[in-house]
Amino acid sequence: MEHGLKSGYRSGMFRRMSGRNPVATHLKNVGALTTAPLEDGRWLAVAAGEFAVVDEDGISVRAPWTDLERASWDGERRELTMLRIDGEPPIVLRLATDEVFHTMTAVRERVNGSIVHVEYLATAGGEIRALVRRSADGNLFSQLVARGPVTDADMEAAASLERRARAAAGLPTT
Repeated sequence: MEHGLKSGYRSGMFRRMSGRNPVATHLKNVGALTTAPLEDGRWLAVAAGEFAVVDEDGISVRAPWTDLERASWDGERRELTMLRIDGEPPIVLRLATDEVFHTMTAVRERVNGSIVHVEYLATAGGEIRALVRRSADGNLFSQLVARGPVTDADMEAAASLERRARAAAGLPTT
């Protein structure tokens, strides 16, 4: 397919997009490895270190894979839901086609591939996870994610959990 882009759509779609079409230019500038058309006319671009949503005006959403906790696909509704690590509302994208195997595989591989190690801690109010992630430039860093209320005692246990996760990945613990 042209531009090195892959999609469930026939390659003719990209022939029509090539040339002066600003969407094709934005997809290329993002470094899209695979793309999928969205129901609202925008496009999802999956790049090595990030995802982006583009239209004729440019990039409307862009984030590194390490900003996502997980992604899920609802085939009946054609919805890709990406849960953010910071607890902000999820990103929900409605795709325009059922042919999404390459795109969903790429999203799953990149979210999961950014996770190097995970430690879990059950708390009275939910769960705390310490993740060691790999950024697009290859650097390792840790994240703490709490689902549910966190007490002062939980905070102390979370700090210990993060130290264990960092040590398991060979990162400094101080």
